Amino acid sequence: MNYKNIIYEKKSSIGKIIINRPEVLNAVDSQTIVELKDALSQVGKDPQIRVITLTGSGEKSFIVGADKKEINKRSENVEEAENFEACCRETFNFIENLGKPTICAINGYAFGLGLQLALACTFRIVSSNAKLGLPEINFGFFPAMGATQRLTRLIGEAKATEMILTGESIDGEEAYRIGLANKKVSPNEMGDYVEKLAEKLAEKSPTVMKLAMEAIKHEKGTSMGDGLAYEAKLSEICFKSRETKE
Repeated sequence: MNYKNIIYEKKSSIGKIIINRPEVLNAVDSQTIVELKDALSQVGKDPQIRVITLTGSGEKSFIVGADKKEINKRSENVEEAENFEACCRETFNFIENLGKPTICAINGYAFGLGLQLALACTFRIVSSNAKLGLPEINFGFFPAMGATQRLTRLIGEAKATEMILTGESIDGEEAYRIGLANKKVSPNEMGDYVEKLAEKLAEKSPTVMKLAMEAIKHEKGTSMGDGLAYEAKLSEICFKSRETKE
């Protein structure tokens, strides 16, 4: 598949995926999510790749969210909106269950869909100029691509509820303080830090890493699958509500 909106590179045992739409701050449209899903599928099939890094093109934004032009077009078509969300959800679930460590380099904005993608990754590295948030509530939606489950498990119910219900953003320092990010670095350090972390992980046994990741997920009480399925069901109700249409 020829990619238009992403860049996929392979360096030894490390796969690198870049969302490449800097003119719209790497906003994700349908084409982008299809390309991302395809690239991840290729990564999953490649036994040589042990670690994957994901980032956005440019210095301003990782992913600012879903493409607003497509959102406007889908506003009167519930089926299209649900199909797009389902594709995103499948892609993020695939990332989480890939069995290979994924490092998300958040360089700048990570809003809505962008943050929900980051939550599916194994590691989140933020730059000091990062801004992260889930503004969906301000537009009559709630973040239903995994955030209600993953964010709550990651930072706890109180802070997750605050972020989801207020729609307010936080900076890189706060993301690191509350445990949303594994590390905060300066924008100039981001590339080197992520590369060194990827190289360190690539030296480990892929089998052992996969088993360790599965064991960590198994520790959680309610299964992620059940939580995500329930979230998706509630999102369908949300799409059909009068308030969301307004």
